[in-house]
Amino acid sequence: MKKITRIRKEVMLLANALNKKIKDLSESLKRAWSIIKAKKLYTKISGVTFGSRQTALKRLEKYAREKAEIKTSLVRESDNKADPSAIKIMVAVNGSAEYHLGYVPADIAALLAPIMDKLGQLPIHLLSIVGGYAERATLGARFVIHI
Repeated sequence: MKKITRIRKEVMLLANALNKKIKDLSESLKRAWSIIKAKKLYTKISGVTFGSRQTALKRLEKYAREKAEIKTSLVRESDNKADPSAIKIMVAVNGSAEYHLGYVPADIAALLAPIMDKLGQLPIHLLSIVGGYAERATLGARFVIHI
């Protein structure tokens, strides 16, 4: 029974967040159910050109090829002045200290923030490092968030 209650909470939180953009509660509920039923949300990372994050992504790409232990986590940043729905993506390799790699894109963070605020941590896993095909091209990363 607790699992059903949790699922209903997740769907309603997500539907309410979607409804702010869609303005159609019925359509918002349908989309929320489809996301929750899939139990996964695929996303890219934002903010990868700030600071030394490109260097970190290059190292992370190398570690991923070497099959190193890469742990990822989401951290709510509700005190972020630019975006109160901000969610940081943190990464640690082989038990090292966590590094702030970037953010969940704002549109997805707006959907996930209420869920994280009410229900806590959501698991996230690195899928791949992308980009960097030319000498000056930036790297990025793709993740899957488990709902």
